[in-house]
Amino acid sequence: MVGRSAIQTGTGHKFSSALLFAVGTIATLLTVAGFFGGRWWALDTLADWRFALFVVLTVTAILYGLVFRRALSAVFLLAAVVNGALLAPLWLGAQVETVADDWIRLVTFDDDGPNDVRRAVVDWINGEEADVAIVFNTSAWWADTLDVTGAPYSIVGMPDDERSVGTLVLARRGTTVTMTPTVEGADITLSVTKGSQRLSIIGMAELKPISGYEAEQRIERFSAVNAVALEAGEPVVVAGNFATSRWSHAFGHLAEGLTNSESGFGYVATWPSITWPIVGPYIGLPMDHALYAGDITVPRREIGPDLGASHLPLLVDVAPVVGG
Repeated sequence: MVGRSAIQTGTGHKFSSALLFAVGTIATLLTVAGFFGGRWWALDTLADWRFALFVVLTVTAILYGLVFRRALSAVFLLAAVVNGALLAPLWLGAQVETVADDWIRLVTFDDDGPNDVRRAVVDWINGEEADVAIVFNTSAWWADTLDVTGAPYSIVGMPDDERSVGTLVLARRGTTVTMTPTVEGADITLSVTKGSQRLSIIGMAELKPISGYEAEQRIERFSAVNAVALEAGEPVVVAGNFATSRWSHAFGHLAEGLTNSESGFGYVATWPSITWPIVGPYIGLPMDHALYAGDITVPRREIGPDLGASHLPLLVDVAPVVGG
């Protein structure tokens, strides 16, 4: 007679095998599906989860191979390697070096949080000594916040009235920021001068598409901004919340021919706004970006703290390249 413990052990073994098989198979299929974002917008959202898929597939392949010794674990491992290869530039890539001192510090922040955190946002921007700050999805109430904090900033652009939602632009004393005609597809376009350095900034805050029409509209906006950035006669930075990752089909329309400031700084999620120690940067998706073209580089790139919104702020230092 087979003992109850033996039956339970056999049942548990089969269940564990089936569970790992299901997890590995689904993660493998999602890995492949993420490459077909150009065929259907919904599949393009899967490409954003490359890091999570890499972790899940790596763990599944190891457990499946060690416990069940199945050759199928090699398939899961191969899918993990595919995701790992796409993630590698985040650590193995690098930005061009600079020896210049006249850096321009840019902060972008998609603010969908409550109004009572405005002062904390301004205090953080001021504490980081940002030269230019672009705050998306905010209101004219910010003028009162600056009066209260006494921050050394002037308001270059803001929503027309307190009832509307738009983009706020702050310029630190000593930095000349001018609003220029907004290029097609962007939320705001700026000309920035600090010392001998001059550049254009194209800011944009996108929403995740929920239909094929919205996905097509986003690609049109991305393509239009990309064309302007590549044709600019001076260094240009395209920054903000793109609502997608560098691995998506849509992102490619915006990033083609531009340099991604992420390379060399590792995986850092900006959405949702989770700032747990050690694991915080890896929980979520890198949705906020800074791309650039011209004789400039990004020697520093950091993600800011949780300021009450669903996204974390992005900070980049922009500097001329060596010999640029």
